[in-house]
Amino acid sequence: MHRMLTTLLAAFVFASAAAQTNHQVQMMTLPIEGQEIPAFFFEPMGLYVQPGDTITFVAAGPHHGVTAYHGQHVKSHRVPDGVEPFSSPIVPIGGTWSITLTIPGTYDVWCPPHEHFGMAMRIVVGEPGGPANEPVTNFGPDGAFDLAGVLLNSPLLDPARIVAEGAVSWFEIDPSKTVTTIGGTEH
Repeated sequence: MHRMLTTLLAAFVFASAAAQTNHQVQMMTLPIEGQEIPAFFFEPMGLYVQPGDTITFVAAGPHHGVTAYHGQHVKSHRVPDGVEPFSSPIVPIGGTWSITLTIPGTYDVWCPPHEHFGMAMRIVVGEPGGPANEPVTNFGPDGAFDLAGVLLNSPLLDPARIVAEGAVSWFEIDPSKTVTTIGGTEH
């Protein structure tokens, strides 16, 4: 009987571990013809995962990192309640950084060196919920700064759409067609 229970327990643990997935997100730098400044972005820009899944960020370009929009980072809080602040180091080209998210809800993250250029993304863990379900209203340095906030407000990054699609590519959003005025400056 003991052996049977041990075998069943081992099978349950193995099945639970097998159900967890490792998702990859590329941290990209892409030259744009006719523009001095390249595009900096996460690919995909919207991602749906299950609680307990791991996300591995791969630096396909230089000087990228991943930081949660969290009040303790002196930013607008855009992760579910109860989530501790998290931030990667700057990841060298070809390097990786991973995080396992367990609390359900909607997470907005940004790349510290490239937030101003729109390098932010949205992750939905399990089901949408929390402050990132609301539109970005603070586009200042202590909010979702500049173009990052504009892109996070794209209807294509609606949390329900991310769940339905599983992932939303940066190429679907096309920041060159996203125009808004922030502080009197058109972006």
